[in-house]
Amino acid sequence: MRTTAIGVGAMLLGVALLAAEISVAAGALSLVLGVVLAAIGLWNAGAAVSKLSASLSETSQARDALREELGSRQAERDQLERALASTGDIVIAVDRDTRVRYLNPAAERLLGLVEQPVRDAPLLDVVEDPDLYDAVRLADAEGTPAMLVVLRAERRYRTVVAPVSDIAGTGPWSVVLAMHDLSDLYEAEIARRDFFINASHELRTPLSTISAAAETLELARKPEDAQRFREIILSEAGRMQQLVEEMLALARLESGLTEPQMETAAIESMIGAAVESIRPQASREGLSLTYDANGAGSTMVNADAELVERALLNLLHNAVKFTDAGGEIDVRSEHGDPSDPAPMVWIRVRDTGIGIEQAEQSRIFQRFYRVDRARQSGGGTGLGLAVVRHIAEVHGGAVSLESAPGAGSTFGFSIPLALSSVAEPSSALQSEASQREV
Repeated sequence: MRTTAIGVGAMLLGVALLAAEISVAAGALSLVLGVVLAAIGLWNAGAAVSKLSASLSETSQARDALREELGSRQAERDQLERALASTGDIVIAVDRDTRVRYLNPAAERLLGLVEQPVRDAPLLDVVEDPDLYDAVRLADAEGTPAMLVVLRAERRYRTVVAPVSDIAGTGPWSVVLAMHDLSDLYEAEIARRDFFINASHELRTPLSTISAAAETLELARKPEDAQRFREIILSEAGRMQQLVEEMLALARLESGLTEPQMETAAIESMIGAAVESIRPQASREGLSLTYDANGAGSTMVNADAELVERALLNLLHNAVKFTDAGGEIDVRSEHGDPSDPAPMVWIRVRDTGIGIEQAEQSRIFQRFYRVDRARQSGGGTGLGLAVVRHIAEVHGGAVSLESAPGAGSTFGFSIPLALSSVAEPSSALQSEASQREV
């Protein structure tokens, strides 16, 4: 720019000298020199402008690349946040002062922190576990990861403690905690262990009885004694066979190995087959056994007929076992609430037996749980009602119980109504309701 200015000044001086006719030679020389200097200055300015333009272009490209990189990083961050938000595991990040800097929705929900301000709160206030706090401090100080089980609100969480700060020690996060709920697996393991313990105990009793009866049978001299011990052996062997069969059935149902063979059929035929199968036993015990279909015509259900009959037979066997001579057993089927999204049909067995205490009713469908063992004469397995519950569940149904000591019991389970019969129950129920009103 200075060269151009000097050139312009020289040109103006030359013009002035020529105009004043002071010195034509000096004016011409000054004019020519000014033109040359101005040209050189303009050429230099053009080169500088080109260089500046190229620099601006490079800066623009660098800015676009940086913007693209920032956009990519933001997209990755959004994906990470969505992934952490969608997982069911608890994720908590803390800084070097062991204060909470991040926690995902699962942490807020499962730890009961939705209504509490926990950002920047001390970790020990959020998860009240000194062992976990010590593990976090060790991971921060020495970079040592750890794994431990944390108990909170009767739940068990397998917790991984991992240091995440870099070599320079920068960044807001120092340690990340990932907590996975093991409670269901732990309870399943306990249930499995208890199942084998109870099964071993239940098998030991008839085996001991069979062994003792067999030894005594060898010493029996009277035919009637020998016959009595043979009957004991056969009875206990039958009990063992029933126990093994129900254990296998329950194991298949719980593991999902038994897939119900769903078919559309009339529920009356299923119930009728089970009732007629148990009727001779009920007659021998001096019991009255009746079946009320609760309406005319056939009710079509979508179910596995073999499983439904098995569940009903289990309920009927229990009713016969716990009802004294002269008592009554009534079987009925009735529609559930017609407004339910999946209309169901309930099969109920009512007896006039000994009844069940209220305190025991919540456990009655558990495996190996038996009420009033003294009145069972060693004939029960404690698995029948558990099998009923699982059969109902594989059909998408449920179980029910109404009972009181000395007033009998009513057990029930539900199975799905066939789609073709969904519209029929409401009209049938309305007809029955109108008849009751009349």
